[in-house]
Amino acid sequence: MKSKHTPEKRVGNTANLIIFLGILYMSLSIASLTGCTSLALRGYGTKSIIIGFIIVGLGYGIRYGNKASLYSATVLFGALALYFGYTFFLTHTTSSVLRSVLCMWAVTRLVRTIPEIILLKERGSSPDRNSRYKSFFIKRIWNK
Repeated sequence: MKSKHTPEKRVGNTANLIIFLGILYMSLSIASLTGCTSLALRGYGTKSIIIGFIIVGLGYGIRYGNKASLYSATVLFGALALYFGYTFFLTHTTSSVLRSVLCMWAVTRLVRTIPEIILLKERGSSPDRNSRYKSFFIKRIWNK
């Protein structure tokens, strides 16, 4: 069964996923710095905020059709998956497994997006930059 989404939409959705994961990573890191010791014990902190900013930046690069951002995000999430897998073998915590699985899922989405962004570049088109959440909030603001 063929997907109803266009390559533009699939690349845009992948970009939205990466942006969301970066924002989530930054939020958890900020929470750890503001006194949530359980998050600090799981490895969130200042370095994680920087990594979160990089992830968000790469997500926006993907949203605007930059292949280098897509490749960089793939490598970064692959490295994070390996790192969290390694920390699982050292600490045997479920949070390491969850973080590793989440990163591996992101890597599979990013790898599937590589041929699609190449196709978009050949066509001269760009990824879909719309977000259903942004559209939802804009509609609410305009309807007031």
